[in-house]
Amino acid sequence: MNQPHDPAAGETAVPALNQQNMVDLMHRLEKTMEGSYSCDEAYALLDEYVELVADDEEAKKLMPMVQNHLDMCPDCRDEFEMLLQILKTADAEA
Repeated sequence: MNQPHDPAAGETAVPALNQQNMVDLMHRLEKTMEGSYSCDEAYALLDEYVELVADDEEAKKLMPMVQNHLDMCPDCRDEFEMLLQILKTADAEA
Protein backbone atom coordinates (compact mmCIF):
# COMPACT_ATOMS: atom_id res chain seq x y z
CA MET A 1 0.00 0.00 0.00
CA ASN A 2 1.38 3.42 -0.97
CA GLN A 3 1.86 5.94 1.78
CA PRO A 4 0.74 9.53 1.09
CA HIS A 5 3.52 12.02 0.34
CA ASP A 6 4.43 14.04 3.43
CA PRO A 7 6.61 17.05 2.44
CA ALA A 8 7.09 17.96 6.10
CA ALA A 9 8.79 14.62 6.69
CA GLY A 10 11.32 15.42 3.95
CA GLU A 11 10.16 12.52 1.81
CA THR A 12 10.31 12.69 -1.96
CA ALA A 13 7.39 11.38 -3.95
CA VAL A 14 8.47 8.46 -6.13
CA PRO A 15 6.26 7.71 -9.12
CA ALA A 16 5.07 4.16 -9.59
CA LEU A 17 7.50 2.18 -11.71
CA ASN A 18 5.51 1.30 -14.81
CA GLN A 19 6.43 0.79 -18.43
CA GLN A 20 6.01 4.47 -19.39
CA ASN A 21 8.21 5.58 -16.50
CA MET A 22 10.87 3.10 -17.58
CA VAL A 23 10.72 4.37 -21.18
CA ASP A 24 11.02 7.97 -19.94
CA LEU A 25 13.98 7.03 -17.78
CA MET A 26 15.73 5.29 -20.66
CA HIS A 27 15.25 8.35 -22.90
CA ARG A 28 16.73 10.58 -20.22
CA LEU A 29 19.70 8.27 -19.79
CA GLU A 30 20.32 8.36 -23.56
CA LYS A 31 20.49 12.16 -23.47
CA THR A 32 22.71 12.36 -20.41
CA MET A 33 26.01 14.03 -21.19
CA GLU A 34 29.19 13.59 -19.20
CA GLY A 35 29.35 16.39 -16.65
CA SER A 36 25.60 17.09 -16.95
CA TYR A 37 24.28 19.93 -14.84
CA SER A 38 22.25 19.35 -11.73
CA CYS A 39 18.98 21.23 -11.27
CA ASP A 40 20.77 23.79 -9.09
CA GLU A 41 23.48 24.38 -11.70
CA ALA A 42 20.97 24.71 -14.54
CA TYR A 43 18.70 26.96 -12.46
CA ALA A 44 21.62 29.30 -11.70
CA LEU A 45 22.00 29.90 -15.46
CA LEU A 46 18.33 29.84 -16.39
CA ASP A 47 17.81 33.63 -16.48
CA GLU A 48 20.70 34.05 -18.89
CA TYR A 49 19.52 31.13 -21.02
CA VAL A 50 15.95 32.49 -21.19
CA GLU A 51 17.25 35.88 -22.34
CA LEU A 52 19.28 34.23 -25.11
CA VAL A 53 16.23 32.30 -26.29
CA ALA A 54 14.01 35.38 -26.14
CA ASP A 55 16.57 37.37 -28.16
CA ASP A 56 16.68 34.63 -30.81
CA GLU A 57 20.30 33.85 -29.98
CA GLU A 58 21.54 30.34 -30.54
CA ALA A 59 21.14 29.37 -26.90
CA LYS A 60 21.53 25.66 -27.62
CA LYS A 61 24.97 26.28 -29.09
CA LEU A 62 26.03 28.85 -26.51
CA MET A 63 24.80 26.92 -23.46
CA PRO A 64 24.44 23.27 -24.50
CA MET A 65 24.62 21.88 -20.97
CA VAL A 66 21.61 23.96 -19.89
CA GLN A 67 19.67 22.78 -22.95
CA ASN A 68 20.65 19.18 -22.20
CA HIS A 69 19.36 19.53 -18.66
CA LEU A 70 16.08 21.07 -19.85
CA ASP A 71 15.66 18.19 -22.30
CA MET A 72 15.86 15.74 -19.42
CA CYS A 73 14.20 17.54 -16.52
CA PRO A 74 10.48 18.34 -16.78
CA ASP A 75 10.51 20.49 -13.63
CA CYS A 76 13.31 22.74 -14.88
CA ARG A 77 11.75 22.80 -18.35
CA ASP A 78 8.47 24.02 -16.81
CA GLU A 79 10.39 26.75 -14.96
CA PHE A 80 12.15 27.74 -18.20
CA GLU A 81 8.88 27.94 -20.12
CA MET A 82 7.29 30.03 -17.38
CA LEU A 83 10.23 32.46 -17.31
CA LEU A 84 10.25 32.69 -21.10
CA GLN A 85 6.53 33.47 -21.17
CA ILE A 86 6.98 36.19 -18.50
CA LEU A 87 9.85 37.74 -20.46
CA LYS A 88 7.93 37.68 -23.75
CA THR A 89 4.87 39.20 -22.08
CA ALA A 90 6.98 41.96 -20.51
CA ASP A 91 8.66 42.70 -23.85
CA ALA A 92 5.28 42.87 -25.61
CA GLU A 93 3.96 45.33 -23.04
CA ALA A 94 7.03 47.59 -23.30
